[in-house]
Amino acid sequence: MTLKEFINEYVEGNSLVRVLYKYPGGHKIVLNDWGDVAGYWEIVRGKGKYAPYINHKVLGIASISVKGPYSEAINIVIEEIPLDKLREDKINTLIQ
Repeated sequence: MTLKEFINEYVEGNSLVRVLYKYPGGHKIVLNDWGDVAGYWEIVRGKGKYAPYINHKVLGIASISVKGPYSEAINIVIEEIPLDKLREDKINTLIQ
């Protein structure tokens, strides 16, 4: 099931979501900061910070409550596709 499908099916409409990758011994954030979260509606509509990841396969939920900013965000683990880093770097270069 893709991230978009998973969120549409299992996450309530007013929830905040943070996306993670599986990493040896734990997880790592997909974006640059734990404060990078998105609302349900942003991901379902393919908008915002996590738009490039909506078609990645969901591996599970890491947690729902952590310390720090947006502690109520649902932490969803997705597959890591190696080209993501290359794509992000290219987009950041074009934006700057």
